[in-house]
Amino acid sequence: MKKAFFIFFCLAVSIIFFHSFFLHKIIHFNLEKITEKEVKIKKVSFDLKKNNLIINDLKILNNQNFDFENMFFCSEIIINFNFLNLFKEIVFFDEITFKNPIIYIEVKKTEDNISLLEKKKDTYKPKVYPKKTKDRNVIFKKITILKPKAYLSVDEFNKYENLKLSDMDFINVGTSTDKSLHFKKIFKIILFNIYLRVPDFEMRKKLENIYKIK
Repeated sequence: MKKAFFIFFCLAVSIIFFHSFFLHKIIHFNLEKITEKEVKIKKVSFDLKKNNLIINDLKILNNQNFDFENMFFCSEIIINFNFLNLFKEIVFFDEITFKNPIIYIEVKKTEDNISLLEKKKDTYKPKVYPKKTKDRNVIFKKITILKPKAYLSVDEFNKYENLKLSDMDFINVGTSTDKSLHFKKIFKIILFNIYLRVPDFEMRKKLENIYKIK
């Protein structure tokens, strides 16, 4: 009996370990593919009973020509979803919660680390991706952002650290513009939130010209 229990225990531990290991690898690979940046994740865990996916200490690293080490950091991301929804034509997630996220924005003359200035250049050519037979849209029914902060550096001499942003909630956010609010619009709202926290009026005007915030 003890031997059978020990075997069962070892098997359960192995399943949990490899389950988390492969989840970590899959999420890491896809995030690097989407962001085209180096990504580091401390831990990924999955709670089958709660249908929870938890990502701890996610870092999206900056390119080496920028001063900030990270482009984005989040201490904890909790994703709630129904497993069966992953196989539908439109992938629905019930909720994603970002706890203590930090966004780092850095502007150096004609480039920035979020690649918006790059797209304004006359020489800019958008990347051409191979055509898919059918795109699967992703929609988050709710996005919650708790205690976000921002770090901003413009031309290396103007730096603003620990800008405390507002908590934010968004409904129906995704990749489909006709069925949801697109992720790009959410990012513009976050940029505007950062803009409002900058105490220097002249710097605000500069940000308006760079990112067409208003």
